[in-house]
Amino acid sequence: MLNSNLLRCFLATLEHRTLTAAAQHLCISQPALSKSLRRLEEELGVLLFERTPVGMVPTAYGISLAHRARLIKLESEKARTELLRLQKGGVQSLTIGTGPLWSVWVLPQVIADISRINSELHVRIIPGVLDALMSQLLKGEVDVVCAALDFPDHEDLYKDYLIESTHVILAHQSHPLAGLAEVSPRSLSECKFVGQRNDYAVLERMERFFAMRGLHSPGFAVEAGSLEMVLSLVQTGEFVATQSNQVLGRAQTLGIVQLQVADSFWSFRGGVVYRHHPTPSAAIELFCEALRKRLSVTSQS
Repeated sequence: MLNSNLLRCFLATLEHRTLTAAAQHLCISQPALSKSLRRLEEELGVLLFERTPVGMVPTAYGISLAHRARLIKLESEKARTELLRLQKGGVQSLTIGTGPLWSVWVLPQVIADISRINSELHVRIIPGVLDALMSQLLKGEVDVVCAALDFPDHEDLYKDYLIESTHVILAHQSHPLAGLAEVSPRSLSECKFVGQRNDYAVLERMERFFAMRGLHSPGFAVEAGSLEMVLSLVQTGEFVATQSNQVLGRAQTLGIVQLQVADSFWSFRGGVVYRHHPTPSAAIELFCEALRKRLSVTSQS
């Protein structure tokens, strides 16, 4: 088992890049820090840093260790925080990362459900697009993510597939293409799309959709920070958007309709993903069970 103090010295050196700065940060002497790094390298049998005139540069082994060491540090900090909360009254916490469709579909009801079951549970909701949420999950900044799950498997992550989803094209009922029996890809390529900021997954699929038809993708004319802003912009009649079919119910309350397009930009399986644990935390299990129940009710209605 790796010594936590040695990992702490390693991470400080990685962050500050000089032994002097790292030693000052740790409030230890530079020789003591050097000794700790040598000991860690000896235990692992690899060189973690190249000592250069500009500072300590991590080797390929150092970069590989950094990912695991950060996870260990984060889990240790979370464990300490969780135990303190429990010590002070049994309050647990759950941080949920959520993709666009979940924020306006079943997630609000699920949060209400688990709040009724455990009134002491403190919930944080972090909205975002897939790439950003996966990064936050791997760093330990969120506990569980609701999103599209058609990304490559990762040894540190567990996926639970729960829904099938297809992207549809949304426009306000006042938009010139609304009400047409069929909207051609060329007409669609001339539209002004609005999407969520940094949603590279959707942009990539738009690019592929139009390229296969010999057309240029319009990309996003406007990038918004939330799904509600996307829908509000579509509501003006000036823009269209591509969103999961589950969003249609919320969109219809704003006078937004589905354009009749023959093919979809993207179909995917969605659900929840969380980091591998010997057993998931009680809060994650509570959330996943409530989500499955709510989806079961939704599918029957």
